[in-house]
Amino acid sequence: MIRSFFISLSILLLATKQLLACEIDIYANAHMKPKAYIENGQPKGILIEMMDYIGADIGCKFTYHFSTWARAYKSMLDGKGGAIGLSTTQSRQSIIDFSDTMYNEEVLLVTNIKTPFTYTDVQDLAGKTVSTSRGALIGDEFERGIRENIFTFIGDNGDPAHRLRLVAKGRLDVAIISPGLYAFNNVFTEHPELLPIKEQLYIVPTPFTIDSNHLGFSKQNDHKDFLKKFNLSIKKARKKGVFQAIEKKYQH
Repeated sequence: MIRSFFISLSILLLATKQLLACEIDIYANAHMKPKAYIENGQPKGILIEMMDYIGADIGCKFTYHFSTWARAYKSMLDGKGGAIGLSTTQSRQSIIDFSDTMYNEEVLLVTNIKTPFTYTDVQDLAGKTVSTSRGALIGDEFERGIRENIFTFIGDNGDPAHRLRLVAKGRLDVAIISPGLYAFNNVFTEHPELLPIKEQLYIVPTPFTIDSNHLGFSKQNDHKDFLKKFNLSIKKARKKGVFQAIEKKYQH
């Protein structure tokens, strides 16, 4: 009996050691509601719940750190941990190892009601001032727009409310807002003082893109084995409908 007790204790300690061996810091933009945000001192959001499911599934503890997107992205590149909410681009593929897609978000273009336009491709933004989070790269077309100076990019600290204020005042041509109408409407839920400017804003009917969100790590730190387990867990969650249920919770 004593021998059985020690064997059971050894198995428990080994399992605990294996769990603790997988502790990863995760960095995120603090202004990504409903994807990732802080509420009453606790991390919340679609990506957070997905990460927590995967962590429990593969035996890994994630510690979340919220900041500006530029700082979160730099922390990941510096090898301090992973970043969630990452878009893939050709330039990033050479420096970052990405997970499979965790979440797809609709990216909106918001302009002033006095200057509406239609959107078919990035050339429709020619000559305009466009703003989103500093350090954000929303797909290859967005990256090309910056690289070829098709539009003037103005990076901010990730605050969509500030972005929409500038558009309403005519000091910015286009605000990039995501994910979808949730993020747009949430600005006015959290900042009711901005409701008077809502009628001055025009949401371009065609989204800029449907952007896939990923977990990513700097290639300097080898996380390929971890990402294989992570991706298998994503597939499992999708097959069970777990991720679909998480997304549905945040729809309104």
